[in-house]
Amino acid sequence: MRTSQRGAALITVLMILAIVVVIAVNMTGRLQLQLQRQQNVQQQQQAFWYALGAEQFARVLLSRSLSGQDTVNLQQDWAQSGASFPVDDGNIAGEIIDLQACFNLNALQQAGQRGPSGRIEQSVAQRGFTRLLELVASDLSMPAEYLTARIHDWLDEDSLLSTAGSAEEDDYAALQFPYYSANSLMASASELRVILDITPADLQLLLPYICVLPENSQLLLNINTLTEQSAVLLAALIPELTEADAIDMIAERPEAGFTSIDELLALPQLAGIEMSDDVKAILTIKSSYFQLLATTSYLESGFVLTSIFRVDDDNTVRVLARRFGGQG
Repeated sequence: MRTSQRGAALITVLMILAIVVVIAVNMTGRLQLQLQRQQNVQQQQQAFWYALGAEQFARVLLSRSLSGQDTVNLQQDWAQSGASFPVDDGNIAGEIIDLQACFNLNALQQAGQRGPSGRIEQSVAQRGFTRLLELVASDLSMPAEYLTARIHDWLDEDSLLSTAGSAEEDDYAALQFPYYSANSLMASASELRVILDITPADLQLLLPYICVLPENSQLLLNINTLTEQSAVLLAALIPELTEADAIDMIAERPEAGFTSIDELLALPQLAGIEMSDDVKAILTIKSSYFQLLATTSYLESGFVLTSIFRVDDDNTVRVLARRFGGQG
Protein backbone atom coordinates (compact mmCIF):
# COMPACT_ATOMS: atom_id res chain seq x y z
CA MET A 1 0.00 0.00 0.00
CA ARG A 2 2.77 2.37 1.01
CA THR A 3 4.68 1.46 -2.20
CA SER A 4 1.59 2.25 -4.31
CA GLN A 5 1.24 5.66 -2.68
CA ARG A 6 4.88 6.43 -3.32
CA GLY A 7 4.43 5.50 -7.00
CA ALA A 8 1.39 7.75 -7.32
CA ALA A 9 3.25 10.63 -5.65
CA LEU A 10 6.19 10.17 -8.02
CA ILE A 11 3.90 10.20 -11.03
CA THR A 12 2.24 13.37 -9.73
CA VAL A 13 5.62 15.07 -9.25
CA LEU A 14 6.72 14.06 -12.75
CA MET A 15 3.50 15.39 -14.24
CA ILE A 16 3.91 18.70 -12.42
CA LEU A 17 7.53 18.87 -13.56
CA ALA A 18 6.51 18.19 -17.16
CA ILE A 19 3.88 20.95 -17.02
CA VAL A 20 6.42 23.38 -15.56
CA VAL A 21 8.90 22.48 -18.32
CA VAL A 22 6.25 22.99 -21.02
CA ILE A 23 5.31 26.36 -19.54
CA ALA A 24 8.98 27.39 -19.30
CA VAL A 25 9.66 26.36 -22.91
CA ASN A 26 6.56 28.27 -24.07
CA MET A 27 7.60 31.36 -22.12
CA THR A 28 11.14 31.16 -23.54
CA GLY A 29 9.77 30.83 -27.09
CA ARG A 30 7.48 33.83 -26.62
CA LEU A 31 10.34 35.85 -25.17
CA GLN A 32 12.60 35.01 -28.10
CA LEU A 33 9.80 35.91 -30.53
CA GLN A 34 9.26 39.26 -28.81
CA LEU A 35 12.99 39.98 -28.84
CA GLN A 36 13.22 39.13 -32.55
CA ARG A 37 10.16 41.27 -33.30
CA GLN A 38 11.65 44.20 -31.40
CA GLN A 39 14.94 43.75 -33.23
CA ASN A 40 13.14 43.76 -36.58
CA VAL A 41 11.27 46.95 -35.64
CA GLN A 42 14.51 48.66 -34.61
CA GLN A 43 16.23 47.63 -37.85
CA GLN A 44 13.26 48.81 -39.92
CA GLN A 45 13.24 52.11 -38.08
CA GLN A 46 16.94 52.63 -38.73
CA ALA A 47 16.46 51.88 -42.44
CA PHE A 48 13.58 54.40 -42.44
CA TRP A 49 15.78 57.12 -40.92
CA TYR A 50 18.49 56.37 -43.45
CA ALA A 51 15.86 56.98 -46.17
CA LEU A 52 14.89 60.32 -44.66
CA GLY A 53 18.57 61.18 -44.57
CA ALA A 54 18.76 60.42 -48.29
CA GLU A 55 15.77 62.70 -48.86
CA GLN A 56 17.46 65.58 -47.02
CA PHE A 57 20.66 65.00 -48.98
CA ALA A 58 18.68 65.09 -52.24
CA ARG A 59 17.09 68.41 -51.25
CA VAL A 60 20.50 69.95 -50.59
CA LEU A 61 21.90 68.48 -53.82
CA LEU A 62 19.05 69.89 -55.90
CA SER A 63 19.35 73.31 -54.31
CA ARG A 64 23.12 73.47 -54.90
CA SER A 65 22.95 72.04 -58.42
CA LEU A 66 20.26 74.46 -59.64
CA SER A 67 21.42 77.58 -57.83
CA GLY A 68 22.15 80.31 -60.38
CA GLN A 69 21.53 78.00 -63.35
CA ASP A 70 19.63 79.18 -66.42
CA THR A 71 18.76 75.63 -67.50
CA VAL A 72 18.11 72.23 -65.96
CA ASN A 73 20.04 69.49 -67.74
CA LEU A 74 21.45 66.00 -67.31
CA GLN A 75 25.04 67.20 -66.82
CA GLN A 76 24.21 68.70 -63.44
CA ASP A 77 25.08 66.89 -60.21
CA TRP A 78 21.49 65.98 -59.31
CA ALA A 79 21.18 63.87 -62.48
CA GLN A 80 24.12 61.55 -61.77
CA SER A 81 22.60 58.07 -61.43
CA GLY A 82 23.82 55.04 -59.52
CA ALA A 83 24.80 56.93 -56.34
CA SER A 84 25.36 54.52 -53.45
CA PHE A 85 26.80 55.25 -50.01
CA PRO A 86 27.87 52.66 -47.42
CA VAL A 87 26.81 53.51 -43.86
CA ASP A 88 27.10 51.73 -40.51
CA ASP A 89 25.75 48.20 -41.02
CA GLY A 90 23.88 49.26 -44.15
CA ASN A 91 23.73 51.11 -47.44
CA ILE A 92 21.92 54.11 -48.97
CA ALA A 93 21.21 54.34 -52.71
CA GLY A 94 19.15 56.89 -54.56
CA GLU A 95 18.21 58.28 -57.94
CA ILE A 96 16.64 61.64 -58.82
CA ILE A 97 14.57 62.02 -61.97
CA ASP A 98 12.98 65.07 -63.57
CA LEU A 99 9.18 64.88 -63.44
CA GLN A 100 8.99 67.33 -66.32
CA ALA A 101 10.57 64.83 -68.67
CA CYS A 102 7.43 62.67 -68.61
CA PHE A 103 3.74 63.14 -69.35
CA ASN A 104 1.82 64.62 -66.42
CA LEU A 105 -1.51 62.76 -66.39
CA ASN A 106 -3.17 65.60 -64.50
CA ALA A 107 -2.80 67.74 -67.64
CA LEU A 108 -5.61 65.67 -69.16
CA GLN A 109 -8.07 67.41 -66.84
CA GLN A 110 -8.05 70.47 -69.11
CA ALA A 111 -10.87 70.36 -71.62
CA GLY A 112 -10.41 71.33 -75.23
CA GLN A 113 -12.05 74.25 -77.01
CA ARG A 114 -15.36 74.06 -78.83
CA GLY A 115 -14.72 73.73 -82.57
CA PRO A 116 -16.59 75.30 -85.52
CA SER A 117 -18.98 72.35 -85.57
CA GLY A 118 -19.91 72.95 -81.92
CA ARG A 119 -18.13 69.79 -80.79
CA ILE A 120 -15.56 69.96 -77.99
CA GLU A 121 -12.18 69.21 -79.51
CA GLN A 122 -9.26 67.60 -77.68
CA SER A 123 -6.85 69.89 -75.86
CA VAL A 124 -3.18 69.90 -76.88
CA ALA A 125 -2.42 67.62 -73.91
CA GLN A 126 -5.19 65.20 -74.87
CA ARG A 127 -4.04 65.10 -78.49
CA GLY A 128 -0.46 64.49 -77.35
CA PHE A 129 -1.47 61.70 -74.98
CA THR A 130 -3.60 59.98 -77.59
CA ARG A 131 -0.69 60.01 -80.04
CA LEU A 132 1.66 58.81 -77.30
CA LEU A 133 -0.62 55.81 -76.75
CA GLU A 134 -0.60 55.08 -80.47
CA LEU A 135 3.21 55.20 -80.55
CA VAL A 136 4.12 53.22 -77.42
CA ALA A 137 1.01 51.18 -76.59
CA SER A 138 -0.21 49.63 -79.80
CA ASP A 139 -1.36 46.60 -77.76
CA LEU A 140 -3.57 48.71 -75.50
CA SER A 141 -6.75 46.89 -74.45
CA MET A 142 -8.95 49.79 -75.64
CA PRO A 143 -8.79 52.49 -78.34
CA ALA A 144 -6.34 55.25 -77.43
CA GLU A 145 -9.00 57.97 -77.55
CA TYR A 146 -11.16 55.98 -75.09
CA LEU A 147 -8.41 55.89 -72.46
CA THR A 148 -7.69 59.60 -72.95
CA ALA A 149 -11.38 60.41 -72.45
CA ARG A 150 -11.68 58.14 -69.41
CA ILE A 151 -8.72 59.78 -67.68
CA HIS A 152 -10.17 63.22 -68.48
CA ASP A 153 -13.54 62.28 -66.96
CA TRP A 154 -11.80 60.76 -63.94
CA LEU A 155 -10.08 64.11 -63.35
CA ASP A 156 -12.75 66.67 -64.26
CA GLU A 157 -15.13 68.03 -61.64
CA ASP A 158 -18.44 67.03 -63.23
CA SER A 159 -20.17 63.69 -63.68
CA LEU A 160 -20.97 64.09 -67.37
CA LEU A 161 -19.46 61.93 -70.10
CA SER A 162 -17.16 64.00 -72.27
CA THR A 163 -17.37 61.72 -75.31
CA ALA A 164 -18.30 58.24 -76.47
CA GLY A 165 -16.12 55.53 -74.98
CA SER A 166 -15.54 57.44 -71.76
CA ALA A 167 -16.64 56.47 -68.24
CA GLU A 168 -18.11 58.38 -65.31
CA GLU A 169 -19.59 57.76 -61.86
CA ASP A 170 -22.47 55.58 -63.05
CA ASP A 171 -20.10 53.25 -64.91
CA TYR A 172 -17.89 52.74 -61.85
CA ALA A 173 -20.87 52.43 -59.50
CA ALA A 174 -22.26 49.60 -61.65
CA LEU A 175 -19.16 47.41 -61.20
CA GLN A 176 -19.19 44.26 -59.06
CA PHE A 177 -17.08 46.13 -56.50
CA PRO A 178 -18.35 49.69 -57.04
CA TYR A 179 -16.59 52.98 -56.42
CA TYR A 180 -16.83 56.52 -57.69
CA SER A 181 -14.61 58.48 -60.04
CA ALA A 182 -12.30 60.92 -58.25
CA ASN A 183 -13.42 64.10 -60.04
CA SER A 184 -10.16 65.66 -58.91
CA LEU A 185 -6.46 65.57 -59.77
CA MET A 186 -4.47 62.39 -59.26
CA ALA A 187 -1.94 62.12 -56.45
CA SER A 188 -0.03 59.20 -57.98
CA ALA A 189 0.30 57.46 -61.32
CA SER A 190 -0.88 54.29 -59.53
CA GLU A 191 -4.44 55.71 -59.73
CA LEU A 192 -4.37 54.73 -63.38
CA ARG A 193 -5.05 51.18 -62.16
CA VAL A 194 -8.65 52.05 -61.27
CA ILE A 195 -9.57 53.55 -64.65
CA LEU A 196 -12.33 51.43 -66.18
CA ASP A 197 -11.05 48.36 -68.12
CA ILE A 198 -7.35 49.24 -67.92
CA THR A 199 -5.21 46.10 -67.46
CA PRO A 200 -1.87 45.49 -65.71
CA ALA A 201 -0.31 45.03 -69.16
CA ASP A 202 -1.61 48.44 -70.22
CA LEU A 203 -0.11 50.01 -67.13
CA GLN A 204 3.31 48.47 -67.76
CA LEU A 205 3.31 49.88 -71.29
CA LEU A 206 2.68 53.41 -70.00
CA LEU A 207 4.74 53.63 -66.80
CA PRO A 208 8.05 54.59 -68.49
CA TYR A 209 6.43 57.68 -70.04
CA ILE A 210 3.89 58.97 -67.50
CA CYS A 211 4.00 60.67 -64.11
CA VAL A 212 1.78 62.77 -61.86
CA LEU A 213 2.58 66.22 -60.49
CA PRO A 214 0.60 66.67 -57.25
CA GLU A 215 -1.98 69.45 -57.45
CA ASN A 216 -0.67 70.53 -60.86
CA SER A 217 -2.53 70.21 -64.16
CA GLN A 218 0.13 71.89 -66.29
CA LEU A 219 2.02 70.05 -69.01
CA LEU A 220 5.64 71.15 -69.46
CA LEU A 221 8.35 69.11 -71.15
CA ASN A 222 12.01 69.85 -70.45
CA ILE A 223 13.88 69.19 -73.70
CA ASN A 224 17.18 69.10 -71.77
CA THR A 225 16.25 66.13 -69.56
CA LEU A 226 14.56 63.93 -72.14
CA THR A 227 16.45 60.73 -72.93
CA GLU A 228 16.45 58.73 -76.13
CA GLN A 229 13.82 56.47 -74.54
CA SER A 230 11.52 59.36 -73.63
CA ALA A 231 12.15 61.29 -76.88
CA VAL A 232 8.91 59.75 -78.13
CA LEU A 233 7.13 62.41 -76.05
CA LEU A 234 8.35 65.01 -78.56
CA ALA A 235 6.94 62.96 -81.42
CA ALA A 236 3.66 62.69 -79.52
CA LEU A 237 3.34 66.46 -79.18
CA ILE A 238 4.48 67.19 -82.75
CA PRO A 239 2.46 64.84 -85.03
CA GLU A 240 4.59 65.58 -88.11
CA LEU A 241 7.76 64.51 -86.25
CA THR A 242 8.68 60.83 -86.45
CA GLU A 243 9.91 58.93 -83.42
CA ALA A 244 13.26 58.28 -85.14
CA ASP A 245 13.76 62.00 -85.79
CA ALA A 246 12.86 62.80 -82.19
CA ILE A 247 15.53 60.36 -80.99
CA ASP A 248 18.06 61.96 -83.35
CA MET A 249 17.24 65.41 -81.95
CA ILE A 250 17.96 64.25 -78.39
CA ALA A 251 21.14 62.50 -79.54
CA GLU A 252 22.34 65.75 -81.17
CA ARG A 253 21.62 67.84 -78.08
CA PRO A 254 24.67 69.64 -76.61
CA GLU A 255 26.11 68.01 -73.47
CA ALA A 256 24.97 70.92 -71.31
CA GLY A 257 21.59 71.00 -73.05
CA PHE A 258 19.88 73.60 -75.19
CA THR A 259 20.14 77.18 -73.95
CA SER A 260 16.83 78.14 -75.55
CA ILE A 261 13.84 76.59 -77.28
CA ASP A 262 14.95 78.32 -80.49
CA GLU A 263 18.01 76.03 -80.61
CA LEU A 264 15.70 73.04 -80.70
CA LEU A 265 13.46 74.60 -83.33
CA ALA A 266 16.48 75.24 -85.55
CA LEU A 267 17.35 71.53 -85.82
CA PRO A 268 17.00 70.07 -89.34
CA GLN A 269 14.49 67.45 -88.14
CA LEU A 270 11.96 70.25 -87.59
CA ALA A 271 12.59 71.96 -90.92
CA GLY A 272 9.32 72.44 -92.75
CA ILE A 273 7.23 71.54 -89.70
CA GLU A 274 4.85 74.28 -88.58
CA MET A 275 4.56 74.01 -84.82
CA SER A 276 1.56 75.65 -83.13
CA ASP A 277 2.04 78.15 -80.31
CA ASP A 278 0.28 75.92 -77.77
CA VAL A 279 2.81 73.13 -78.45
CA LYS A 280 5.74 75.56 -78.22
CA ALA A 281 4.38 76.71 -74.86
CA ILE A 282 4.79 73.17 -73.51
CA LEU A 283 8.50 73.00 -74.31
CA THR A 284 10.91 74.36 -71.70
CA ILE A 285 14.58 74.23 -70.66
CA LYS A 286 13.93 74.33 -66.92
CA SER A 287 12.17 72.10 -64.40
CA SER A 288 10.56 72.59 -61.00
CA TYR A 289 9.43 69.06 -60.09
CA PHE A 290 11.71 66.12 -59.24
CA GLN A 291 11.35 62.66 -57.76
CA LEU A 292 13.74 60.76 -55.51
CA LEU A 293 13.69 56.98 -55.28
CA ALA A 294 15.75 56.07 -52.21
CA THR A 295 16.58 52.47 -51.31
CA THR A 296 18.21 51.79 -47.94
CA SER A 297 19.27 48.75 -45.97
CA TYR A 298 20.28 48.16 -42.37
CA LEU A 299 21.42 44.69 -41.28
CA GLU A 300 18.60 42.42 -42.52
CA SER A 301 15.98 45.14 -43.11
CA GLY A 302 15.36 47.31 -46.17
CA PHE A 303 13.27 50.36 -46.91
CA VAL A 304 12.14 52.18 -50.07
CA LEU A 305 11.07 55.82 -50.08
CA THR A 306 9.73 57.82 -53.02
CA SER A 307 9.69 61.59 -52.49
CA ILE A 308 8.44 64.33 -54.81
CA PHE A 309 10.08 67.77 -54.60
CA ARG A 310 9.23 71.16 -55.96
CA VAL A 311 11.95 73.77 -56.47
CA ASP A 312 10.51 77.24 -55.90
CA ASP A 313 11.64 80.44 -57.58
CA ASP A 314 13.90 81.28 -54.62
CA ASN A 315 15.59 77.85 -55.02
CA THR A 316 13.88 76.46 -51.93
CA VAL A 317 13.28 72.73 -52.29
CA ARG A 318 10.03 71.53 -50.72
CA VAL A 319 8.74 67.98 -50.23
CA LEU A 320 5.28 67.69 -51.79
CA ALA A 321 4.62 64.00 -51.23
CA ARG A 322 6.16 60.83 -49.83
CA ARG A 323 5.33 57.22 -50.56
CA PHE A 324 6.70 54.31 -48.58
CA GLY A 325 7.36 51.00 -50.24
CA GLY A 326 8.48 52.16 -53.67
CA GLN A 327 6.59 53.22 -56.75
CA GLY A 328 2.92 52.50 -56.94
